Amino acid sequence: MAYSTTSKSNATSSGIGTEEWTPDLDPADLRELQEAQHDPSKIVVKLPKESARMGYFSTLCLLFNRMIGVGIFNSASVVFSNTQSIGLSLLIWFFAGAVALAGVIVYIELGLTIPRWPFGPNGEKISTPRSGEALNYFNYYLRRPLFFATCLFGITFIILENTAPNSVSFAQNVLDASNAQATPGKIIAISLTANLFCCLLHAISRKWGIILNNIFGVVKFLILVFIVIIGLVWLNRDVASTNFNSKTSFNFDNSPKLPFRYAEAFLNALYPYGLFHQINYVISELDQPRKVFPRVSFYGVLTICMIYTAVNITWAAIIPKAELFTPGVNVGLRFMQLTLGHVVTNKNQLNTIWSTLKAISAGGNLVVVTFTVARVKQEIAKEGILPYSLIFAKGYDLSLGRLFARRSSKAYFGTFSTERTPAAALALHWVITTFIVLGAVFAIQPQPYSSTPAFTFMSIVFAYVMYTIVFIFISFGLLCLRLSPKVRWAEKSEFKHSWVSVSSALILFVGSFFPCLFMWIPDPAFKFQAGTSNRVSWFASQAFGLGIVTFAFLYWVTLRCYIAVRSAREGKTLYVKREPKFKADSGGLTQIAEIVTLQWVREVGLRLDEIEEGDRAGYPTGRQELHAPDDAVARLRRHARSPDGWSAEVGQDMISEEGRQYHEMYELPTPELRSN
Repeated sequence: MAYSTTSKSNATSSGIGTEEWTPDLDPADLRELQEAQHDPSKIVVKLPKESARMGYFSTLCLLFNRMIGVGIFNSASVVFSNTQSIGLSLLIWFFAGAVALAGVIVYIELGLTIPRWPFGPNGEKISTPRSGEALNYFNYYLRRPLFFATCLFGITFIILENTAPNSVSFAQNVLDASNAQATPGKIIAISLTANLFCCLLHAISRKWGIILNNIFGVVKFLILVFIVIIGLVWLNRDVASTNFNSKTSFNFDNSPKLPFRYAEAFLNALYPYGLFHQINYVISELDQPRKVFPRVSFYGVLTICMIYTAVNITWAAIIPKAELFTPGVNVGLRFMQLTLGHVVTNKNQLNTIWSTLKAISAGGNLVVVTFTVARVKQEIAKEGILPYSLIFAKGYDLSLGRLFARRSSKAYFGTFSTERTPAAALALHWVITTFIVLGAVFAIQPQPYSSTPAFTFMSIVFAYVMYTIVFIFISFGLLCLRLSPKVRWAEKSEFKHSWVSVSSALILFVGSFFPCLFMWIPDPAFKFQAGTSNRVSWFASQAFGLGIVTFAFLYWVTLRCYIAVRSAREGKTLYVKREPKFKADSGGLTQIAEIVTLQWVREVGLRLDEIEEGDRAGYPTGRQELHAPDDAVARLRRHARSPDGWSAEVGQDMISEEGRQYHEMYELPTPELRSN
């Protein structure tokens, strides 16, 4: 027997070992934090303090660094060669951008509205942004069967959200830039070393991981601007007039007659756009998330759409269509030869320049993906579905500041700050990435050898599941909420433009459904996946992706069987509870810490269905939209909404002697009376 609760209690401020939280602290919440530290069945997970959270610039760099990768360079060849039409190729890129813009609106709405807590001044439910992305949304959509949505998304995410494709691409481009011959051994060695470096960096220092991400985000955006500029400088008017001729640009004489190649082209175009929702992964770590998140998400994605459009028009204005339509042509390198080749006549130097730019793009992806997906995997572990979940859900202080503080009693520079990171989740990420790199590189070895087919295979597996399948269910779920009168979603949603919401969800649904379906309709003329040197069958990537989803389903079945067997044998129930702690800010509530409980509790005389409805302590089960214990609700309702925002109600209990003792214990400022 098992049940899971997402129980809620409020501390407008709390944090173990921090000193910069708001002074509105409740002694009862601080007591819970202290007790949880000494309970082996509980962990306390603290989010970064306010001064260490990401603002507009860091969040924008995170989005740029994640969206701008090697996909924009590798996908161009597939799109042009699959369609054999300049006009249709550019239309596919345009529609992929439209799907990204629609998708970011959908994810902004969900990110601002889910999860919801019954902590309003009059008991109404209010939303608080929380990291975890689709984990939160699927748990809200589908609360029964227990653990089903969590396992189906969580296990799939843990396996597929890895850095294997980018690490392989990084290794290949490093070797190309150095004019070295690529071999499977070299690719694996460089890939695993790069992944290990990124995991160690983010485990040791969150601060320097963000700094490095900011550098990559700026540099990679400037690379795209540089490509557009040199394209304008060396624009070939003859090629442009031929390629953009209205009479021939939409000529389909040599285009495929069946939809498979078009679906494959669209999925490849969607690949560099599809990470528009990356900020949702780490939304809890933003400063003022209600302001930063929607603005950076929308305008950042809009900027990427415009620069991608400019880059693809530049390709078509420089490179003759006969070369663009040749399968396997390196579009970016050919572009460099036709532009910078007027200045740099040495082909090896041009190859080095282009491969270096691609290596920077892939390396930046390694840094940002490792940072973001580790946080989501930590959130998945908090749901209690993994063996030894608390180990992976916990934050660890492995920082240099902690090391130096132990060795010296003198004050050290602020450069080495102490901070907790998801080190165990990072270790899990590295292990899975290692296995996938080994499997893909050894399994796909074209002659002459190149790791590009392995990269393409892994990328399409990821895109087919995490883009098409996930986006279909995300958009369909939002449509159901919007179109179901009983749900009253329009009242709950933080996004008040209903027609924009519905239109965006429809665009995301249709744009995801097209490649999801039509990539299963074979074209006898094309028996292999594009970009794989005829080493990967046309159905292999999507079949492998569905196999991983099936594995996640079987994992859920196994988990429920294990819980049922152990419950019958020991007479205990698996008890999973998440108790977030909040602080009040100008926009509402922001989560700053969380107590996660995972234990087997003896329950006598209760059936599974009864336990799933609610436990003896008054904690109902489920994930998001649930009632909290009465004492927790009462504490949080002291925070009434004033014209200046959320502020604590004046009360002598807030400055009690007990409260002062706990503030001193946690090195927090003593609360003072505040008037509204």
